[in-house]
Amino acid sequence: MSRPRRRHIALLAALLIAPMVAPGVANADGPFVPPSQETVNRSSMLSAAEVAAELRSLEARSKGALRVEEVGRSGQGRPLQVAYIGTGSTRVWIQGRIHGNEPYGAEASLDFLKTLVAGGKHAREVLQEISFAIIPIYNPDGFEAFRRQDSIHNVDLNRDWGVDRQIFDQLNSVRAGLGQAPLPERTFTSYTRHRAVESQAFWYAWADFLPHHMIDLHHQGTYYVGDTDEMTTFSVGISLDPGMLTSEQWDTVRRMGVVAADAAGKSGVVNVTRYPYINIPEGVTSAAMLNAPGPQGEYVNWRSNAMFFESRGGIGHKSSGYIVKQNVNGLWAIIDSMSDGSLANVDADRWDEIPARGATISTCVKFPNQCEF
Repeated sequence: MSRPRRRHIALLAALLIAPMVAPGVANADGPFVPPSQETVNRSSMLSAAEVAAELRSLEARSKGALRVEEVGRSGQGRPLQVAYIGTGSTRVWIQGRIHGNEPYGAEASLDFLKTLVAGGKHAREVLQEISFAIIPIYNPDGFEAFRRQDSIHNVDLNRDWGVDRQIFDQLNSVRAGLGQAPLPERTFTSYTRHRAVESQAFWYAWADFLPHHMIDLHHQGTYYVGDTDEMTTFSVGISLDPGMLTSEQWDTVRRMGVVAADAAGKSGVVNVTRYPYINIPEGVTSAAMLNAPGPQGEYVNWRSNAMFFESRGGIGHKSSGYIVKQNVNGLWAIIDSMSDGSLANVDADRWDEIPARGATISTCVKFPNQCEF
């Protein structure tokens, strides 16, 4: 079947992304390498040390409003930092760079945080309603090595929170309802369950903060918008089947996604899609939604409402600005809707109206790593 006519692809290509539409090369150094770029251009990205320094600078000029806490050390000894700000009763957790080679979560987190620290009227009003825990770099070792996993155990940190028997049985119950075969027992025994020190430290930070809402910033490959030749630049996603969640959770996370999609999509260079269905209880946002156990098997009897953003693959000076901005716009839209109470009035069923993410623009068979993101 041929694809429909594409109305905007020529404009997008001319403005920003023509080199990215052609098939490129995926490799271990990043989610996508443009055809003319043999190595990843990291000059548009902050280093882990620069991010840490920026956090300390923001803390110093915040006049006590921002507190940067080191909650532990990475496997290679780098600080694991959380920035806390706000006095409101609604608690929001924002994290970036859990996958070390997914670039701009750190920059987007810092951009968002800088506006909060700047202390304008808008920021002051938000901080009276909301308290934040912001983690620009969840995986500093992977960040520095520019690799997906941590550098000690080679663990995907977004598959390293707890899964207990009840959650696993619920997962298989959902699969049965979908006509899928149950996952074997070896899947349950192979979950890593807080193997990495990063996972341990941030689970305890989560358990101490008990966020009502969480937003996780990621990168994916390069994909079409549905059955068109438009390029997806920004996807919103939920990491669990609705059958794993309470009805209130499912409605809330869909509302968050709708608000973020509306805001990000207002830019003429941003094409928003809905991330494909996944159901991964071992992920950070998933486990947080399921009251999953901690590193020592403990429970805090808390369920967050969590969703994630996925920016398109491809990095460098030409694309970094709008990739960061679409994340920041999505964050602010969600936060503003929480702050003024309008989130509860969003039609959650509009989630299904967000265009589905289409086929990959690169060739998964030839470049399988391209499809990992």
